[in-house]
Amino acid sequence: MKGIDVSHHNTVDWEAAKQAGLKFAMLRCGYGSDLKEQDDRNFEANVEACDRLGIPWGAYLYSYALNTENAKSELAHLLRLLKGKKPLFPVAIDMEDGDGYKEKHGMPSRQTLTDIIRTVCAGLQEAGYLAAYYVNKDWYNRMIYPEQLSEYVFWYARPGVEKPDEACALWQNEIMSTGGEWPGVETDGKNGSDTDISFQDFPTLVKNKGLNGWKIENPVSIDTTMDVHKARGQWYGVKCSAADPSKIELYAGTPDIVTVIPVRRTQTEQFFLVVPIGQPGQSTGIWTRYGGAEDTAARRFVFWIS
Repeated sequence: MKGIDVSHHNTVDWEAAKQAGLKFAMLRCGYGSDLKEQDDRNFEANVEACDRLGIPWGAYLYSYALNTENAKSELAHLLRLLKGKKPLFPVAIDMEDGDGYKEKHGMPSRQTLTDIIRTVCAGLQEAGYLAAYYVNKDWYNRMIYPEQLSEYVFWYARPGVEKPDEACALWQNEIMSTGGEWPGVETDGKNGSDTDISFQDFPTLVKNKGLNGWKIENPVSIDTTMDVHKARGQWYGVKCSAADPSKIELYAGTPDIVTVIPVRRTQTEQFFLVVPIGQPGQSTGIWTRYGGAEDTAARRFVFWIS
């Protein structure tokens, strides 16, 4: 899956970029601490264009943090700019020192740099985002401890080689100086851009796990959403629908209160009888699950024995 990463340094004709086969974009939202003047001035317009054209996007923030307190402000910066938006790619902290700021102000230790990344990524994760970090080969080998960051998506800056030499989910495979270019994209008025390759289907992952502001779409539809009250022995019929009805499970949270019996199936529907077997006043949640996958389990209504 081929993409680009852009900031206010780039002018993008998004229609032309999409027509050329663009599958995703990583958009810089800003840099450094949570100050409005440090927002990327093109971020909002880039998000609007990607959403309008159906181009999946992720976001990144260029880090100037020298300690974990600075990192907390950078996390707040990301969360402020992401509010109300629904990226389908990871949200990343960009760790490098392209302008020499960290070196001039006292380069943090290897452990502190790792802690800065972890502070931002853990905060993103806690807020429900798919968190990532971006470093180049030198930083990966010398400046951070990547083994402490294994739970986060690794976006590897390794341009100008045939394939990445470290395992990564996102790979920045070219930059302008190594010949990176994409139709419709200019950098500081010249043809050229950073290009990236994704080795993972992030849109599917994000939607399936309900990350980045997306709600999990339950694969099972059900005709009952209100609580049900029935006397002991008085059955109640439930109709469920799904792409493959043979994978639908309807079950009671407490099976000794009601029993659930599958009775009839069509090409798209499965019918069940819910029969109360417990005592008056007892209740239990009625759940659906699809294909045995626990991440599809959801309580749909409560059954009361009257």
